[in-house]
Amino acid sequence: MAAEKYAVFTIPGKEEWTIIINKNWEQHLTDDYDPKQDVVRVKVKPETEELNQERLRYVIEPGQNNTGEVVIYWEKLEVSLPVTGAPK
Repeated sequence: MAAEKYAVFTIPGKEEWTIIINKNWEQHLTDDYDPKQDVVRVKVKPETEELNQERLRYVIEPGQNNTGEVVIYWEKLEVSLPVTGAPK
C-alpha cells in the first residue's frame, strides 16, 4: 500500500474479525462505503484483555526491521493487524 490516507473498518465476530483498509478515507461511517475501494481485507483472531478499555482505541506499535502492528482495543478485546513497510 502506498503511504496515503485510508479508512479502517472492522467486522467483529466472536471467533474472528475482518479488518478492512479502504481507499475512501473521507467517508462518514459506512454511508459512502464501496467494497471496490478496499485495498485489503484481513481476518484476525481477537484476544481477551484483563483491563476494560471503555472507548475504542487504535495504537500503532513499532516493531523491528520495518515491521509493526496496528492494535485495536475495545472493552476486553484486543485485535492486532501486523504491518510491514517498504524497504528503505
